[in-house]
Amino acid sequence: MAGHAQGLLAMGTKKAGHLNEREQAVFRAVGRSLTLALERAEVAQRIIDQRTELAARTRALEGFAALTHDLTLHPEREVLLRRSMELVLSLVPTGYAVYYQRQGSCWCATAQVGDVGSADLQAAIENGFPFGQTPSLDNPWKTKEALFQDEYDHTTDVEASLVQHLRTIATLPVMVEGRVHGIFNVNLFESRTWSAADRAVLTSIAHSLGLAMDSAQGVIHLAEERRKLESANEELEAFAYSVSHDLRTPVRHIVGFAALLRKHLSAGVDDKAARYLTVIDEAAGRMNSLIDAMLDLSRTSRLPLRVTPVDLGILLDRVKLDLRPDLSGREVRWEVRPLPVVMGDPDMLLQVLENMLSNALKYTRNREVATIEVWAEERDREWVVFVRDNGAGFDPRYGEKLFGVFQRLHRQDEFEGVGVGLANVRRIIHRHGGKVTADGSPGQGATFSFTMPMP
Repeated sequence: MAGHAQGLLAMGTKKAGHLNEREQAVFRAVGRSLTLALERAEVAQRIIDQRTELAARTRALEGFAALTHDLTLHPEREVLLRRSMELVLSLVPTGYAVYYQRQGSCWCATAQVGDVGSADLQAAIENGFPFGQTPSLDNPWKTKEALFQDEYDHTTDVEASLVQHLRTIATLPVMVEGRVHGIFNVNLFESRTWSAADRAVLTSIAHSLGLAMDSAQGVIHLAEERRKLESANEELEAFAYSVSHDLRTPVRHIVGFAALLRKHLSAGVDDKAARYLTVIDEAAGRMNSLIDAMLDLSRTSRLPLRVTPVDLGILLDRVKLDLRPDLSGREVRWEVRPLPVVMGDPDMLLQVLENMLSNALKYTRNREVATIEVWAEERDREWVVFVRDNGAGFDPRYGEKLFGVFQRLHRQDEFEGVGVGLANVRRIIHRHGGKVTADGSPGQGATFSFTMPMP
């Protein structure tokens, strides 16, 4: 077959002498028919084998897809190992899987799925195998390459009597951060020739397991750092809240005793003493403003978000109404375009618009006609809301300082404030998954913007 002799067909007759032409023709016809039948049988068997391998590949791909999904959901290494082992054992004949890690001079089993088929072997696995004397585990460790044994040599690794029931094994290194983290060991009770598909699937599973473990380590580290940061933030917020409350009493005493002193001196107070008392009152008032700002900032971080659909246009109308007392005696031109509906906390977003619009009004105070523009633009899966004014502006080199706590770019005698409003704005927007930016130039006004993710 296929140009090569696969066997010899012999036929004979009881009649002496040479075969005649008819007999020779029959003999040749039988041979050709047998050859054709054998070729067809071989093709049929090849098709069956291909279908079997295709079915195995399909099961492997389906299991591999499920495993990949699980690897992204479970950062725990024990879960990753068990799911990988369960997948492998679902694709091969009966057997078991063990994950070994080197601990000093010993190969120790840190995970196992399936019954090993022998109480003595189980005890040996639990006791561990010597590193450097167990080739099936040592070789993948040294070479960083998988080792497939179609016929397992029972004299290689441990006492032969312990593993007589094993027929085929595979040992694959699992790489994490460029180093061998452990050895993925698959042991079968039935003979099997590891096909190219088997090797590809097992190698891919070991590789994916290593990547998932690598990622899991990063996730665990990130989660721990996040937990520490959240704990530190909570302590800092609690400290700020406590300090702010504790400062109320001495400030209240300062204000109260300054008033008593002024009353006690009454008409006898001279100009210098009156000026000193005024400075005390102003300083105490500023301290109260700082305390209020600290409490607002702390409250913003501690309160949970109540996310609902929020019409920014309605919020803006409400803010403009609240700011009407600040417009007395001023000419302010509002240029407002339609604003979107976003998902967010209405009370916190109200604070954002209040801070941004009150800032715009404050820094346009010296303009004969103040112009304040508000509009929104739709970008890649987010809204960007802008507030532009024609006020005092700022040096763009120091724009980032605007969002720091108690940071100001103008003197107190020019524009009042404590430097917390924009810090509060940034904190609120960050909690909503957005960002805040500022752009401006001295004497040319400023433009502030914030983003809000689209649902």
